[in-house]
Amino acid sequence: MKFPLLWSLFLLPPVYGAPAQVDDARKQAGECARCHAIAVVEWAYSKHYEAGTDCKACHGASRGHVADERNNVKPDRLPHQAAIAELCLGCHEKECPKSKKTGSCQDCHHVHALVDPQKQPSTRDERLEQLEARRQRYSQLMQAGDQHVKARKWEAAQSAFRGALREEPRDAAATARLKMCERRIKPGLAGFESVGSTFDEATGLPLRVRVVGLDLPMLLVPGGDYDMGSDQFANAKPVHAVRVEPFYLARHELTLNEWVAIMGSNPGTLPGQNSPQAGQVPVGQVSWNDALMVAQKLNERVDGGGFRLPTEAEWECAARAGGESGEAFDLTAPRAVEQGRPNRLGFFDLAGNMREWCASRMLPYPCRAGDGREASDESGLCVLRGGAYSEPPGWYDPAIRHGERPTRRLPWNGLRLARSIVEKNSLAGSPLANLTRTPRAPVHFPLTQHPGAFVIAE
Repeated sequence: MKFPLLWSLFLLPPVYGAPAQVDDARKQAGECARCHAIAVVEWAYSKHYEAGTDCKACHGASRGHVADERNNVKPDRLPHQAAIAELCLGCHEKECPKSKKTGSCQDCHHVHALVDPQKQPSTRDERLEQLEARRQRYSQLMQAGDQHVKARKWEAAQSAFRGALREEPRDAAATARLKMCERRIKPGLAGFESVGSTFDEATGLPLRVRVVGLDLPMLLVPGGDYDMGSDQFANAKPVHAVRVEPFYLARHELTLNEWVAIMGSNPGTLPGQNSPQAGQVPVGQVSWNDALMVAQKLNERVDGGGFRLPTEAEWECAARAGGESGEAFDLTAPRAVEQGRPNRLGFFDLAGNMREWCASRMLPYPCRAGDGREASDESGLCVLRGGAYSEPPGWYDPAIRHGERPTRRLPWNGLRLARSIVEKNSLAGSPLANLTRTPRAPVHFPLTQHPGAFVIAE
């Protein structure tokens, strides 16, 4: 051919240039589309795309390749020559119905676009015309739905987005908008009561809520993609992209009053408990196991459960909203919560006051879902985030990570509760809910204070 396949696509009639189709393909390809843009465009016009056969089907998950942006790690599978045909035969007939060949599929099919690379594209393709007509109907329905959303006509918007999903059943945007409409038509989350009337436009979730039966304010973290980590700190390298789904996070660290309300007992002498605002001082000297016990106790009493510790990816996502003062204060004891200036999402003391336990294990970056860092066993160090009252502001960077044994209690270690999105009349459903399993009863060892350190006395 005189032109590479990709350029030939753009020389065809407009049906080949459907931007919505390509945009949807990029979303479906996910991380692969960041580097392999041409391959994704080629795949977008193939029957593999329509059938849901994506990059992973042929190349494997290739997590190492995705994480290594310098391309030192190759994909799990990178077939060449006869290996391509062998892979094709895993799904297709044992021989080509036209050529009767079995060992050279790529002679007649481009590996991504599947068109015959030896033939000039036809000026009219009935299948692509039908596809474009479907995409036009989809676009019209999505536009109609968005107009109804602006007018707050939720039922009409819901109907439009359902129609769009009938045209494109795998479309993530239509699915998300439909879910948003359903939440606005029937608002309410199990175990939560909304505070105010502000909702997130993308998800339809209330921005501010309160735990029923416990005056614990929580705020929505909308989530999304962000760059996690920092090149300034050895254990926070490399900077890498992560995606966080929407979740709720407590507006402040768990206080003594909230601990007593959940656990039914006072945890003992803690720093700051002799201050005039002792009940509003965050609980410290808490182990990771203690923190899980708090979440479990709350799950037992609140409809829907779903309370847990945040993952460190979630914690950093909330902390990176910025705007918090992070000023230094009394370096000898914690202060009452909700002092100073909150960050742009409304959270207090993500910079300063207490370090906060996360659900994650202290494993090297990059942070990937399913790599074992969210395991619920008791092996290895667990992550703490946020600078403590005993540390200078230079330790308040949102990327700084601390590792500690899950059984150890230190005066500056506290917690902040998170919660998965739990719809009414539904189960928590999140795999992270397993992190709030009932641990074996924590043994409260007496603490012996030594100059400059706290030592657990067995």
